[in-house]
Amino acid sequence: MGVERMHSPRYWLMRAEEFHAKAGNCQFPETRDTLRKVAENYEELARRAEQVVTLAELDERNLEARRVAQEYADDERAVTTQLRHRIN
Repeated sequence: MGVERMHSPRYWLMRAEEFHAKAGNCQFPETRDTLRKVAENYEELARRAEQVVTLAELDERNLEARRVAQEYADDERAVTTQLRHRIN
């Protein structure tokens, strides 16, 4: 993965639409085919960019889950310590 990280999936889809429109207006078959291939490449970049976004969201959620688990463990430790002091 590389260039797909530079822009959002929406950006790449807009570029794909632009090239599909250019292909639709082109009168030369070879150029039209090339423009369609460029549009398909932009669509692939959009798919990859979506995967990057999804992976980043998963990483963020996992990090938050670890933080919450650590806070819970810290709270549990503090409560246990307070109870021990009260018992003694």
